[in-house]
Amino acid sequence: MTGDSNGTATAALRPTRIDDVQDLYDGPASAQFYAIIVGDGGPHVHTGVYRSATDTTRAAAEYSCTMLRALAESAGAVFRPGVRVLDLGSGVGGAARKLVTETGVAVTCLNLCGKQNAQNKAATAAAGLEDRITIVEGSFEELPADWTASFDVVWSQDAFCHSNLKAQVYAEVARVLVPGGFLMLTDLMAGETASPEAMAPFCARLRVDELLTMTQYEAALASVGITTLRTRDLTAHLLPNYRRMVQRLTTERARLDCCSDAFVEHVRGLLLGSIEVMGEGEAQTWAALVARKEVPPRGVGDGETTATAAGLPAVAPAAAGNGVDGASCG
Repeated sequence: MTGDSNGTATAALRPTRIDDVQDLYDGPASAQFYAIIVGDGGPHVHTGVYRSATDTTRAAAEYSCTMLRALAESAGAVFRPGVRVLDLGSGVGGAARKLVTETGVAVTCLNLCGKQNAQNKAATAAAGLEDRITIVEGSFEELPADWTASFDVVWSQDAFCHSNLKAQVYAEVARVLVPGGFLMLTDLMAGETASPEAMAPFCARLRVDELLTMTQYEAALASVGITTLRTRDLTAHLLPNYRRMVQRLTTERARLDCCSDAFVEHVRGLLLGSIEVMGEGEAQTWAALVARKEVPPRGVGDGETTATAAGLPAVAPAAAGNGVDGASCG
């Protein structure tokens, strides 16, 4: 995806290759890498937020969910029974089970990868949450037609970065949210001044042509009627994550029996390349973002499929605009 001079996302460079995403997470070697190296054996296979130097990879990954929910609640989002959440790119369902257990919401998980979905189903059944969590295999670039205005919250962690059709993804998010509904996410992005050369190792590891900057991200969301309320820069957590992954490729090598030496060295090289360019200046960023779909003026629409009908608060005037939450991640 490219961006114009105003930061607005434009046409995709190429269609997203579904088999690329499936191989990245469901392939035997990749699945083992994410489960052991990224997720540390836990249910959260995404970038983690570290509160201290002694945090485990697993604890940091789980805390990123806690941080994102708290940031969303600070912007007025509500998590309680009756609230309908759509988790896009849900992985093995760690965030869904955490949200359901802690708040009583109902979650629909949508994910491309069949093996991850099978793990999610098994873990959901073991937790006795099958009545609160629905698992659907599919792409967030083309959501089911009957999901229009069906969700109070769209949640996503480090997933949209895998799409080359981000403008289409944002349009789909806007379509399935109720007016006044919230979008909350973490995602890997390009630094505002990053060159294509600096971004090359990041794009190669994610198997995409390009990543958007935060400016482009916010402009693209605004173009489909979704206003950014909170952002939080989490870039400082990327280097600890990448360095720990490099270390764990060595310490956990014996457990990576599905990973060839060539695979391990390829991943190690991409991570070391990412660490190097980040050390030289701004390249990749990682950020959290909370946004809200605009509410039509009174009398526009059917008046029923609204956030207030689901018990969510009305939009507060002070929440408008692209406010930045500068609080620390810890």
